Amino acid sequence: MLKDVVSWLDYAVFDEIALVIFAACFLAIVIWALSLRRESTNRYGAIPLTDDVVDPRPDPRPNRKLNASIDRSPNG
Repeated sequence: MLKDVVSWLDYAVFDEIALVIFAACFLAIVIWALSLRRESTNRYGAIPLTDDVVDPRPDPRPNRKLNASIDRSPNG
């Protein structure tokens, strides 16, 4: 019975679905890459050339303290 069910399956449908998913993801990545600002692409492009470890993303809140929720007292 299982052989009958497997023989009725048409695997070509899965090939087409995979191709559509791939094309949609590829198109979304291309649109995202083309919509970046020139300033961002210059920052991302300079990452391999710098020795400093710098987050290339702009910080929307420059006065934000990192790890502010962590208690750094000696008793905690």
